[in-house]
Amino acid sequence: MGSTERYDHISSVDLSKKQKIEKKRKMNAQEFVEEENLNSNPKNAKFSIEGERVIKRFCNKKDYVCLERINTRLVNILDGLELHIGVFNSMEQKEIVQFIYDLQNRGRNNQLGEHTYSEPKKWMRGKGRVTIQFGCCYNYAQKNGIPPGILRNGIVDPIPNLFKIMIKRLITSHVLPISCVPDSCIINIYEPGDCIPPHIDSHDFVRPFCTVSFLSKSNIIFGHKIKIVGPGEFIGSASIPLPVGSVLVFNGNGADLAKHCIPAVSYKRISVTFRKMDKAKQPTNFKLDSDFQNIKSSGFSDASESYHTNTMMTL
Repeated sequence: MGSTERYDHISSVDLSKKQKIEKKRKMNAQEFVEEENLNSNPKNAKFSIEGERVIKRFCNKKDYVCLERINTRLVNILDGLELHIGVFNSMEQKEIVQFIYDLQNRGRNNQLGEHTYSEPKKWMRGKGRVTIQFGCCYNYAQKNGIPPGILRNGIVDPIPNLFKIMIKRLITSHVLPISCVPDSCIINIYEPGDCIPPHIDSHDFVRPFCTVSFLSKSNIIFGHKIKIVGPGEFIGSASIPLPVGSVLVFNGNGADLAKHCIPAVSYKRISVTFRKMDKAKQPTNFKLDSDFQNIKSSGFSDASESYHTNTMMTL
């Protein structure tokens, strides 16, 4: 595959391009500081599906660069990644987290579908994080002769209303394109020491897709090749911090060429990943939720839709 070569070792021919990228990075960093101050405003205390208001209240970072030499060619393995912050304010994050913990309790009490909730026994550091899947069940490892992939006959619960509202927010905020409205999601609940090993998301799901981070800041590691040095310990070519409440969008090389992983976390963490299934890979009896059929990037059929804790959907 060839050796790995980081972008800070490239020739002087690329310096002007690099300087422009660094300038954009500094501008984005300043925008992030301004956005953190904006998020502390207590007026943003409810889920409101009003596209114009939402669009004005978040910013993004797109200019990620990490060059690796792959088959004699320098390639930016991070091309296509976008990090958005300010899409969900602190009060909304609290409501989302509480709802997820309610789902976990229901899963432990066998109140969710057979393939919706999974909580393996922790037999070593980094193994056994809780997962909750809606829309479809993805089989991560070959089991009973069934290869990895979306289970065609697996029955899971439909996407809850709260997550539908999150998806609509992502579309109206132009975080995800209208052509790629997610129809599935997976929740990962991390305890200290839990991790996700290096992988590339299956092409059972189309690009782009995104992950929303909650509870604690963590790093995500990228690399065409990622070295596993111990349980929950990985070495890659680039590490990107994921602030609490941020949305990382995977597309291009960042989704298809680079592997990614989450090293063992130091604090409790929750992630919610939204993905759209390839039509050819959808479960046999899958039907698109009618709530998603009229979504527009600038608004909805019911622009006044809002979410409050006391209207949380029950499955």
